[in-house]
Amino acid sequence: MDIPGTPGSVSPLLLNGSALRAYEYACEREKVTSAEVAAGIGSDLAEAEALMRSLCDRHLLWPTAGGGYTASSPRIFGAQLIAPAVRELTERQQHIMDMMEQLDSLAELYEQSPAKRLRRPEIEVLPEIDSVRSALNGLSADAGQEILTSQPGGPRPAEVLEEALQRTELVLGRGVTMRTVYQHTAQYNPATRAYVKHVVALGAQVRTLSDAFMRLIVFDRETAVLPLHGNPQGAVIVSDRSIVDFVVQAFERVWPAASPFPVSYDQNQVMSTSEEIKLAISQLLVEGVEDKVIARRLGMSLRTCQRHISDVMARLGARNRLHAGYLLSKVIDDPR
Repeated sequence: MDIPGTPGSVSPLLLNGSALRAYEYACEREKVTSAEVAAGIGSDLAEAEALMRSLCDRHLLWPTAGGGYTASSPRIFGAQLIAPAVRELTERQQHIMDMMEQLDSLAELYEQSPAKRLRRPEIEVLPEIDSVRSALNGLSADAGQEILTSQPGGPRPAEVLEEALQRTELVLGRGVTMRTVYQHTAQYNPATRAYVKHVVALGAQVRTLSDAFMRLIVFDRETAVLPLHGNPQGAVIVSDRSIVDFVVQAFERVWPAASPFPVSYDQNQVMSTSEEIKLAISQLLVEGVEDKVIARRLGMSLRTCQRHISDVMARLGARNRLHAGYLLSKVIDDPR
């Protein structure tokens, strides 16, 4: 049936402008005639008579003796008219709820199926950022126990954090545990610090390291999302058990060495973190790594990196980088 007021249907209760004015005119009087309505709303007699018949068909007017009309309440007829539509909407809503309940049951059967892993491609390449986001949303929604993430590169863009926050809130709200590793330099970024403070309050665990750890996200120790080589916008989804286990073990080796992300200012921790950064820079200097490569690995700007290098050289009393590398290598060979 057509539902009154919905697109594509015409409700017998809805009135056009002329009919509404005619009904309003009749409501203001105990009894009206077609001629009075015509004069009252500025129409000709034929149009007024047609309006009266239309309003009578809708049970909004009742004929009276002598050819007049009297207005009646629309509630009784309206209720009779709307009731079937309300009943149909209720039935449709129940049908949708039944479908959703059955889909949930089917999804649970699928997730518990031993053949689930065989139906999923072991390696899936996603070259575009939109497909990566869609995959992350789906994997986050399906996660039931644990999510492990590593986000190297220092501070994350505010728009990325905003997008991630929506997924994180939903995941943590379901009781899924989440552990994340950042680089030390991320804690100096206000947007990243605010994000971490928010998710830690919801139950997430966040730690930091000095040197870079590979970018990854692991869902329930079953699926890993890794960077796509040569394409920073893409990703690779891996469900091969051996690869995923290797990634998880690598994460677990790094986690104990990481420091808790300071959600509030702690001068001692700031100084300790600064020393760890300088130590990491010193080790890379000994290896002969260029400034810009050191900056990229430690997730900081080139200028900040060079400032740390200057501090290291000043402590050593080094005249230049070569001299600093030599002095550092001697310290490493003979720590006394």
